[in-house]
Amino acid sequence: MKTKDLFPIFFMAATGTGIMLSGCVEGQNGGEATVNACRMDTTVHLINTDPASPACHIKLSFAYLNPWAEKDSVSEAVNHTLKQIYFGDLYAHLAPRMFVDTIASSLIGDYRRDVLDAYRTDLENGVKPEDMPSWYNYDFEITSSLEKGRDSIWNYRVVTFQYMGGAHPNTWAKWTNIDAQTGKPVSGETLFSSADKQGICRLILEKIIGAANERLETDTITSVEGLRANGILLDEEVFIPENFLLKEDGIELLYNPYEIAPYYMGSFEIKLSDEEMSPYLGTAIK
Repeated sequence: MKTKDLFPIFFMAATGTGIMLSGCVEGQNGGEATVNACRMDTTVHLINTDPASPACHIKLSFAYLNPWAEKDSVSEAVNHTLKQIYFGDLYAHLAPRMFVDTIASSLIGDYRRDVLDAYRTDLENGVKPEDMPSWYNYDFEITSSLEKGRDSIWNYRVVTFQYMGGAHPNTWAKWTNIDAQTGKPVSGETLFSSADKQGICRLILEKIIGAANERLETDTITSVEGLRANGILLDEEVFIPENFLLKEDGIELLYNPYEIAPYYMGSFEIKLSDEEMSPYLGTAIK
């Protein structure tokens, strides 16, 4: 994603380029960090002065921690990690409000660079605004949630919806566990041994087979070969995805569209209870 040539979001509001609803929802300090959210909902037209021109809709919601005191450096470390997960390293140093504003500016700048020249060419060639291709209209939505998970773990989810004129919109998610003591991500490599992974993958295979049978309204899929015959796991062995959450009562895992199955089948969410996982996990998450 391009990230250059930014311009202030407040300038767009002042010059009438779009309608903006934004704000930060603050929690209450009570001796511990609270979960807050910065939100934005804005629609910006391709040509500032032409409300009939195509538009880009952007909706953002960034969940983060409100430190309980100035000395709460751990919450700041968590927030830095959350911003990296949400949009990468470039803006991770920004305060939440400026972080959200800058992302919106970046997306709008990308939108105009992508389609403005083509739109102007169509206008010069006599194409009426009402006859313009629908792909001149873009739509971005990035939402996130932050919840307490197992022990001293934060569960963080970021869901991105994007339509940029293709055959269909795309939606994908990023799930991450954050160590509440250090603010650092918790990876599967630090939790699962090789033996653990083998056992967990056997459980996952059973769940994927069950989900595939349900979605395809059949009961004939019983193996990896059966999955592959239906377009699932064509190029992969069963694996533990990067997206998983350590919940209080087990583990949830996510495979995004295209990760193990065709787009039309959507994402696969797998839930493994503590009881199911107990033979394969050491003391890492117990």
